[in-house]
Amino acid sequence: MGKLKAITINRTAAYKLLGIQLVISVIVALLLLLYSGVASAWSALMGGLIYVLPNAYFTRCAFRGNKQESPHLIVRWFYMGEAGKLVLTAVMFALCFVLVGSLDVKVLFTMYILMVIVNLIGLSLCRINRQENSR
Repeated sequence: MGKLKAITINRTAAYKLLGIQLVISVIVALLLLLYSGVASAWSALMGGLIYVLPNAYFTRCAFRGNKQESPHLIVRWFYMGEAGKLVLTAVMFALCFVLVGSLDVKVLFTMYILMVIVNLIGLSLCRINRQENSR
């Protein structure tokens, strides 16, 4: 498989995973709206978005390059994406705690952790697919 094709496949998989995480966040928030109230629903949605949005930034940075760029530049984009992701995550958490009055902290962190788990499962499935396709 060529470098460009691999980049395209990985980029597509990363954006699909972000889309799945966003859908899960919205579904969980809607279910909590029905069963637990507005505060829990907003907290779940914010927890999901605190994970998804910084990861979208990272994905955009990480797959910004193409096969003609030097490996140093590609690694640099990865580091910039990761640093930006960490800063965005910290800022978004801080904004939630400062700006949101009725925040359900347990739901916020539970949703964030759920998104981490969904991400790990998605990455594992991608790895399994890649190994099966290379045989």
